[in-house]
Amino acid sequence: MRLTRTVGSLFGAVALAAVMLPAQADAAPVANVNAASIDPSTPDGTFFPLTPTRILDTREGNGAPTGPLGGGKTLQLQVSGRGGVPSANVSTVVLNLTVTGPTSAGFLTVYPTGVARPTVSNLNFTPGWTGANAVTVPLGTDGKIDIYNPAGNVSVIADVVGYYATGAAPTKGGDYQLLEPGRMLDTRESGNRLPVAPGKTVHTAITIDDGSIDTNVRAFAVNITAVNGTLGGYLTAWNGVGTQPTASTLNFGKNAAVSNFAVVPTAQCGLVFDQCGDTPMIGIYNGSGGSTHIIVDIVGFYDDSTLGGLRFQPITPTRITDTRDANAPLGPNSTRTFPASSVAGDNTWSLVSNVTGIDPSNSTYLTLWSGEGPRPGVSNLNLLPHEVRANAAYVDVAAGNTYSVFNPAHTVHMALDVTGTFELPITAARSFDPRTATGQMLTK
Repeated sequence: MRLTRTVGSLFGAVALAAVMLPAQADAAPVANVNAASIDPSTPDGTFFPLTPTRILDTREGNGAPTGPLGGGKTLQLQVSGRGGVPSANVSTVVLNLTVTGPTSAGFLTVYPTGVARPTVSNLNFTPGWTGANAVTVPLGTDGKIDIYNPAGNVSVIADVVGYYATGAAPTKGGDYQLLEPGRMLDTRESGNRLPVAPGKTVHTAITIDDGSIDTNVRAFAVNITAVNGTLGGYLTAWNGVGTQPTASTLNFGKNAAVSNFAVVPTAQCGLVFDQCGDTPMIGIYNGSGGSTHIIVDIVGFYDDSTLGGLRFQPITPTRITDTRDANAPLGPNSTRTFPASSVAGDNTWSLVSNVTGIDPSNSTYLTLWSGEGPRPGVSNLNLLPHEVRANAAYVDVAAGNTYSVFNPAHTVHMALDVTGTFELPITAARSFDPRTATGQMLTK
C-alpha cells in the first residue's frame, strides 16, 4: 500500500515497519570470515553521515590540479582529513561521483590507493554527458583513493556524504537496518500531483515501525529518481533543514527518467513542519531551470548504534556477476538468481554494490533483491535502448548467499561489482531472521 499526505507546500509521508536486528540474547550464528573480525562493542563498521561536501572538482582545482582527467590517467585523491572525514580510523567512504563534459564514451574505476586496479566500473558515460553515481570505496595508502579514466578527457567531481569507522575509532557511529524496499515519495501521485518547481525543495519523511525509534534514525539509504524534467538539471538531497549544501546528488536531462542511489542524513521533521514532530525527514532540492517529478524509494536506514544492527565490512572492489561472460543476457519478464558466495558468508545480509545495465534492446529497468518473498515494487536502475548505465545498490542476499534480478522487458546484460557487505557480528544477538521478516506500509 502506498500512502501520502500534504504538509506545508509538499510533503509525502508513509509509515514503514522496520526489519531490524534486536539486541536481546540468542544463539550465535555460524561464524564466517567476514563477520569473525567484527566486535559489536567497538565502532568497527559503524557509519557516520556527513553533510554533503565537495572534496574534488577538477574544473576548479579542488582536490586535484585544474583540468580534466585524461585518458589512461589515474587521479589520486586525498580523502581522509577532508570534508568532515577524520584523518584516522576510517575504513571506507561514501561519495557521490559526478562526471561532466567527457570527450568520448568511457567509464571511471574508483579503488583504494596502493592496490592493483580492479576490473570494475563505477560510472559509465557517453560523450558530452553529465551524470552521477554513489560510490562506496575503501581508503588506501595515506587515506587516499584512485580514480582511473581509460580514455578521452573528463571533468570529475566528488562529494563526500559519510564514512565507516574502524574498530579503533573513538566513538560509535550507526548500525545499518534493513527495510522492505518501499516508495516513500512520488510527486506524480502525492499532494496536488504537480512536479517540483525550479529552485524549490520537496520534503519527505517516514515513521519507522510504530514511531518509537524515530529519534534513533540518523540517515536513509534511498534511490532517488527524477522523471520528465522540462529541462535538464540536478537534485541535491540533504536533511532538509536550512539552505541546501553546495553539492549534487543526481543529474538529469530533459524528459528523462534518471535514478541515483544516495545515503542522506536525516533531521526531525518538526524542525520544518510543526505537525510532524520527531519523524525523520530529508529534503530534495530541484536545481534545474525547469520542473521535474521526483520519486524516492527507501531500502534501509542507519541508526544511532542503540538498536543492534548490521556492520559494514569493506572488500577490494570485485566483480561477481557479468552476464556477458556466458553471453546470457537477462530475458524479458524474467527473474534470474545469481551466486554471491565469493564475497558473502553465513552472517552476510546485504551487498554494497554497483549494478550496471549493458546494451538493453529497448527501454527497461532492473530490480535486485534477495529473491525471498515478493519482489519489491521498486527499481534499482532505469535503462534506455543500447546504453550502458550504472547505479549503486544495497542488494540483500538469501540464506544461501544468492540474489535475484528481475527484468520486465526486452533483453539486457548486467554486471554487479561489490565493494563491501553488511554483516551481523558473530557475538550480536538476534531474535528473528531478517531474511524471513517483512516490513509493512501503514497508515499514518
